Amino acid sequence: MTERYLTAQEVADRLKIKKSTVYDMIKKGTLRATKMGKQFRVSEEDVYAVLRAAQPTAHTAPAQAGRFIVCGQDALLDLLCDSANTAYGEPFFFRSHMGSYNGLHAMYQGQADAATAHLWDMETDTYNLPFISKLLPGERVQVYHLVGRTVGLYVAAGNPKGIHRIEDFARPDVTMVNREKGSGIRVLTDSLLLRAGLSPRMLRGYEDVVGSHLAAAAAVAGGQADCAVGNQKAALQTPTIDFIPLRVEQYDIVFRQDDLSHPAVQALLGVMQSEAFRAALDALGGYDTTGLGQKL
Repeated sequence: MTERYLTAQEVADRLKIKKSTVYDMIKKGTLRATKMGKQFRVSEEDVYAVLRAAQPTAHTAPAQAGRFIVCGQDALLDLLCDSANTAYGEPFFFRSHMGSYNGLHAMYQGQADAATAHLWDMETDTYNLPFISKLLPGERVQVYHLVGRTVGLYVAAGNPKGIHRIEDFARPDVTMVNREKGSGIRVLTDSLLLRAGLSPRMLRGYEDVVGSHLAAAAAVAGGQADCAVGNQKAALQTPTIDFIPLRVEQYDIVFRQDDLSHPAVQALLGVMQSEAFRAALDALGGYDTTGLGQKL
């Protein structure tokens, strides 16, 4: 079945909101979109995800709501939720495509039951835990490790402009494409720029935002930008670009402790910690499954 993509105006009509609100949602990362030329396109499934996430969610009794919203942009969550639904025997887990920061915020606001994160803390050179304690104050949570993912720079095939580090983004002959605020890659990019002493105003294309790793890779492949920051998996799917590794990031998932005893959540944890799930991720490639399913 072919997935249908909608214009911003069509999304506004579906959600009964203003077109400007749609653009604001895309900018904040609460609605995933792909930039095609100068226009955004949104899949119908992502619109349905927004509608589902907008419905009230019980904080400590997800079974009463009949669904469990997991925030995150990595496709491994589709495999995890689908496998958990099969194990539980009914559709209970649904994915929202919010990025790391926005997903944790949605969890705090009661709009999500779990959230994934790959947020680098520049001060401690660690991932996620410093952000989780600040974005979920007063919450009793449990964090589990999912995978490690190599992140780095996307550049054109052959790297014709000799881009090797984040400082090269500030060169006058270089144009970048950025990720939306709230995504883990945007937090990493802004932190690396800050550490390098670079102001966003010094970078061409800093305000040009796309909603996924693959969209960023496509922008570089298509010549709309010379570089971007993203994960290796999207680069492997885009053979017309080169990938320059920077670091291995930690991708984790956060639950409320009160939800862990629910049978459906136990089913999800069982899938996450299974050898079958590990083997499936290893087969997909681009993931380091060391420590998959371990408590942090």
